[in-house]
Amino acid sequence: MLLKDYYKTLDITPAASEQDIKRSFRRLVHRFHPDKNAGDAAAAARFREIREAYDILSDPRQREEYNYKRWYNRSLGKQYQEAPLTPQSILLECERLHNYLLSTGNTRVDYDALSYHIRQLLSESNIRLLRQYDTITVNRQVLNKLVDCCVGLPWRYITPIADLLGQVAGEDGLMKQELNKFIALHRQSSRWNSYRVGLVLVITLLLCWLIYTLGK
Repeated sequence: MLLKDYYKTLDITPAASEQDIKRSFRRLVHRFHPDKNAGDAAAAARFREIREAYDILSDPRQREEYNYKRWYNRSLGKQYQEAPLTPQSILLECERLHNYLLSTGNTRVDYDALSYHIRQLLSESNIRLLRQYDTITVNRQVLNKLVDCCVGLPWRYITPIADLLGQVAGEDGLMKQELNKFIALHRQSSRWNSYRVGLVLVITLLLCWLIYTLGK
């Protein structure tokens, strides 16, 4: 996911004081509040972005951490995420990851990096956004794409991701069914792989014993 420019979101400069942040936040919240923009999805998305930006920049520790990320992002020449985050943009990122994995194949995947990327896509704020919009078709596609992305991951990576996907599924019966089926199949595959190692060891020992016996 691209880094968001929280200073631009709050219409302030990086040198803004705490009072500047609060003053701009109050002004923008008043303008984009859902009560003043009933039925306006764009205003609702902008309102969430404003709240998110304020939560980060009003906290000294989080602001310091964000400033470092912002500096690093600029040092690499990367762009900022311009449009407010929506369920569709989260789905788009899931599709990009899925397509990337299809193009590279599982043999060249860094499991730690893939697991981290998926957990970033399933961050607390992203899950909250998906649940707030509660667009079943989008949420189902997000879950299905990320389940497909998890297929090549070893079992030890699955549990934390499955917990996050469970939050996306919520009470939707179809999503819970698909997730449970994926978990069961992956657990079964993991057990078989562990048994297979033991089986190969036993067969190897038997062959060594036969070779030794016949060689006498």
